[in-house]
Amino acid sequence: MDSKSKVLVQNSELSNLYEDIAKDILKNLVFDSSHENQINQLLFISMLENALSHLADDTLDLFNKPKDEISKLNYIYKWHSLKQYESIKNIIEKEFKSDGLLSIVEDAKEKLFKEVETNLILSNEANSLKKFNLILNKYKTFKDLLRKVLEEC
Repeated sequence: MDSKSKVLVQNSELSNLYEDIAKDILKNLVFDSSHENQINQLLFISMLENALSHLADDTLDLFNKPKDEISKLNYIYKWHSLKQYESIKNIIEKEFKSDGLLSIVEDAKEKLFKEVETNLILSNEANSLKKFNLILNKYKTFKDLLRKVLEEC
């Protein structure tokens, strides 16, 4: 038997697959306070994280660099390590800002595990359909911009 592993699916295809799964999950979200809905929200976020992780792996493949160093990292650290490449550094750094994709995904995940405070002075909004649509739209924009820049380089 051959001991070498074979790549059956490319990272770009996996990224697209996880994005499609996230879209399907989003169609069924109702944002009530049920346990099932919270699980579906977590699944949505998990699918986006997987899509971002495979997009990072695909991006590293384009630079013809070995992935051993970042293949075991989670998606956030993969993107941190990809900031070393000047051609995409500005695109990635933008997504780490407070209104960027990576920050919004982490915020949505954090809100799933916190209770909503209804204090008059301070309140933290629960996740909503609007926020999840924003996440999906930001992901598409980020992916398209990144791929366009990488094709030109």
